[in-house]
Amino acid sequence: MMEYAPPVGVDASCVNHLDSPYAPPRGIDMLCENVVSTTYDKLSEDNVRIFRDRLLDMTGCIFGGAIVPEDQFLADLLCRWGGIEEAPLFARKGRLPMPSAVMLNSITARANDFGNMFFHVLGDRIASHCGETLIPMGLTLADVYPTSGRDFIAHNIAAEDFTARILYTLPMRWPTDMLMVSSAAAALASRYYKFDAAKTKVALTYAACNATDPSNSYYDYSQEFKFHNGASAQMGIMACELAKGGWDGWADPYFGHWALVTKQVKDDQPLPALYEKAFEGLGEVWYTEESFKRGPGGIPTTAAAKCGAGVRQKIIDSRGKLDPAEIRQVRVFRSSSMRFNYYSNPFTRRNHTNALFSFQFAACCALLNGAVKVDLVQTPAIQANPYLVELAEHSTMEVFDCEQGKSLMKVIVEMKDGSAYEDTQDYGGSMHDYPSQEFLLQKFWDQFNAYGRLPRSTGEKIVELAGRIETLSDMREYTELLTLK
Repeated sequence: MMEYAPPVGVDASCVNHLDSPYAPPRGIDMLCENVVSTTYDKLSEDNVRIFRDRLLDMTGCIFGGAIVPEDQFLADLLCRWGGIEEAPLFARKGRLPMPSAVMLNSITARANDFGNMFFHVLGDRIASHCGETLIPMGLTLADVYPTSGRDFIAHNIAAEDFTARILYTLPMRWPTDMLMVSSAAAALASRYYKFDAAKTKVALTYAACNATDPSNSYYDYSQEFKFHNGASAQMGIMACELAKGGWDGWADPYFGHWALVTKQVKDDQPLPALYEKAFEGLGEVWYTEESFKRGPGGIPTTAAAKCGAGVRQKIIDSRGKLDPAEIRQVRVFRSSSMRFNYYSNPFTRRNHTNALFSFQFAACCALLNGAVKVDLVQTPAIQANPYLVELAEHSTMEVFDCEQGKSLMKVIVEMKDGSAYEDTQDYGGSMHDYPSQEFLLQKFWDQFNAYGRLPRSTGEKIVELAGRIETLSDMREYTELLTLK
């Protein structure tokens, strides 16, 4: 018997949910309506407060990302290809067509994998990589289209909430969350294109169907992990142009027939188990990313770096100073409750990407320097520090048992005189504790200073405006500070 796809607008796979007010495609229509109807006045104080912090955080990451030498060819390439001088290039000179500008700006923001991430939806923390695309992309669009600070915030948060609610439904959230970044970008761009809900859904069709995924990049230490953010931003723009040009879309790109989410549901279930729950509080509560990275690299390296810094301080307290020549061995441990992944692979490449995703490098770098900073993880800096390379390459990655229900990391540093120092950190809590303003400011200045091509007065103005971004009548007052003249 030949199987036929259902008619447009009818989702035969969801027949036992047709009595639900959220049955496809009604659910996606409601989500799209929420994207276009979100206004600044509806947002909570926490939405705005956290967004201000994230804006400064991601702005710093743009400057920090601009120093990565492996990425400079891409800026040269896009500028050589040229085009209309439409949109700004942050931390660089010149303007390019919008698709090129959002790609380069998003790749730059993600370059050191130092941005904010993680949604917290209905009690669940969900890995996400949207902010490293949405904030630089939003800044790029806000420089082209007249946008107030209040609208800038609302545009970003509307797109994030849409993404967070769909991510919440996914049967496997990580690394599948990567497939949602192009959808987040299309939702954001649809606000600047002033689409209605129907047009937004058309744009989301193309974003969902052409989603990118960095897949194995982290395990193989490939730069695809950041190209994914740029390609997603570019797809968001293209999706809106296709909708604007009159192309048709799907009845439901996420929960309809063979859609992005439902095709991942196993055992022939029509919808994910959490589908209807994802609509809880729609139009009343907006979800945004809210976890901040303490060092360059994936957020899981936070605990390893904190252990390294903790051991460093214990050695200094005991001996008065840390003499690297007295270190015999660094041993890095993950608790048996944590699964093995690419962060546990040996540090062998001696380059930027390997350093970003290595527990051992993070622990050794923080042990020697007190923290992991953007200037320390660049390939030339790593290769110019043979002692750090030797320490990281000869460190060990081991497993230990800990109290049931906990996930911990531990670092033990053995000295040549036989003494040993150790530090243990909670793996989960260290990733999600909200940082102090002092930390966020220091993180910004570390990256701004590492970039080093703008006067301090410009950095001070960025900090001041980010703290009151909702008061700006024109976002170009902020974006003009991010470019070279």
